[in-house]
Amino acid sequence: MSMLNADLIIGIFAWVVGGVVFVTTRELSPLGGMFVNYVLVAIFFLGALMLLKGFIKPEKIQFFESAGERRNIIIGVVMLVVYLYFMPKAGFLPTSYIFYMAFNMFLAEAPWARKSILQSAALSAVVVTFFYMVFHYGLGVPLPAGAWWE
Repeated sequence: MSMLNADLIIGIFAWVVGGVVFVTTRELSPLGGMFVNYVLVAIFFLGALMLLKGFIKPEKIQFFESAGERRNIIIGVVMLVVYLYFMPKAGFLPTSYIFYMAFNMFLAEAPWARKSILQSAALSAVVVTFFYMVFHYGLGVPLPAGAWWE
């Protein structure tokens, strides 16, 4: 496989993700959209820096050096897509608890070991609850309650 310009790829990816987030968050309340807008400014700025670096001093790397690496990336992306698909249906909290725990277990050396399961569950409970509290109560950002529960 040939060497690819990682800076251009990351810069373009940042702008595409930023564009999708921009288009899909325009209906948020002014207070709810404030944090999203600040993050979008940072994403577009950093994406522009990466694009500039990609043209001035590109870093060439080889993506997916092994079949295992390629498989892990594909599984991670599929997990993320499933998470994003189910979030509006099941709500932020249930899908986030499940996704965060599953992703932690996926990244663990021994995912089905009792210790990995317990650590992943505890970490998921703490991290997801913390972010829920910050965004829902602290910033007033409306998070999906889930169409299944309405």
